[in-house]
Amino acid sequence: MNQWAGLITAALFSVVAAAEPASSSQPLVIDVRTVDEYRQGHVRDAINIPYEQIGSQIAAVAPDRAAPLVLYCRSGRRSGIAEQTLRRMGYRQIENKGGLGDMQRSGYSIR
Repeated sequence: MNQWAGLITAALFSVVAAAEPASSSQPLVIDVRTVDEYRQGHVRDAINIPYEQIGSQIAAVAPDRAAPLVLYCRSGRRSGIAEQTLRRMGYRQIENKGGLGDMQRSGYSIR
């Protein structure tokens, strides 16, 4: 079990470290699904922060609480929970797009 925790932590760290901080003009797209779900397909240029870890990981990629954020998951439930967490933390420009299919229908490219 400890081995899995290390692998997940390493995967999350590499995703968060590779992401550029959000700018005020271009929204940062965040996939709040699990690492495995993200690997199976995600919005191009989206970063993966599982919803359970959004509170502890968001400052690394979006230190500006006024930066626009777009959240999605599979159905909209987890992105809704992540949205509530971020609003409690003071983030103001959050758009919960629902699920991956909703993102695709909105014109986002999937990879």
